[in-house]
Amino acid sequence: MKKSLIALAVMAASGAAMAQSSVSVYGLVDIWLGSSKAETSVGGVVGSARETVLNSQGFNTSRIGFKGTEDLGGGLKANFTIETSISPDQPTPTSLGNRVASIGLSGGFGSFELGKSWTPYDDTRAMANDTFNANIASSFSTWLAYEDNPNNQIRYNTPSFGGFTASAAYAFGEDKNTAGAIGASSITSLSLNYANGPIVAGVAHQIENDKGALVDSTGLRTVPSNGKATYTLINGSYDLGVAKLIGGYNQVKVTEVGVAGNAKANEFNIGADAPLGANLAVGVGYSQSKVKVNGVSAFKTTGYSAALKYNLSKRTFAYAALTQTKLKDAASTDYVKSNLYAVGLQHSF
Repeated sequence: MKKSLIALAVMAASGAAMAQSSVSVYGLVDIWLGSSKAETSVGGVVGSARETVLNSQGFNTSRIGFKGTEDLGGGLKANFTIETSISPDQPTPTSLGNRVASIGLSGGFGSFELGKSWTPYDDTRAMANDTFNANIASSFSTWLAYEDNPNNQIRYNTPSFGGFTASAAYAFGEDKNTAGAIGASSITSLSLNYANGPIVAGVAHQIENDKGALVDSTGLRTVPSNGKATYTLINGSYDLGVAKLIGGYNQVKVTEVGVAGNAKANEFNIGADAPLGANLAVGVGYSQSKVKVNGVSAFKTTGYSAALKYNLSKRTFAYAALTQTKLKDAASTDYVKSNLYAVGLQHSF
């Protein structure tokens, strides 16, 4: 009898512990087969190359992740995420947690996390991006690049207030060199988003201060490494039921102390996602980026994308996609053009 009571007590304690703490494994595998072509025209001389490939990261980046939470009582929880990208078409060594590696607390105050995680600017961009926000979305190949998940980041997210949420993050560059005397790099990212019913809208701002990288023969960082890039984004979507309309505007300013060239980019994208049946959906997008250096037009990049997505189950879908991007020099007829046609399969777990 005593042994039975002891066993019941152990089981009860174990059940309580399990209710308070949980760890899950998740991920996805994405592989596509397709044809990619690159074409250049320099001084009227055109060159091109087409290649058939089996590749990963088509619709989304393949990954495996571990996520956990522990109930600390009083509405407070401890959370962690370790997420790593994988390449199922050609497995190679990678760093554990190269996508996300963070720990934090959440409660009625919202949540904060420490480590490597996505910036608020990146989240706002993702929530209203064309062509299902897939890797083949037009804006990913036309808009200027930015830092999406920096190391050494502190991030805070507010609770939702009537559909409104805000986030703020700061990432330490940890590259300060006293001999260089120009400080350390950093990234500041802010966002304010609204999601309620058919309406999604957001505004985000990101500042990237680059104080490192360039080093002269004496081992000191040179002045041109003191650069700054700012990104300001406004985007949104409206779901009509028969289709979701998507649009966004982004402005980028790049300045570099001691260098004569300061750049400015005006960028936009438009698109729509629409169901074509119970399991079939289509997404399309068009985007553009115009870059000026010292007020003079430098180049223009345009791109479009389209994708068909067919759900085989809740966790598996097949897709077909195409995308084309063209970068044209403003001062000549020179250009660089690329296109991609692909069919792929994705499974999440």
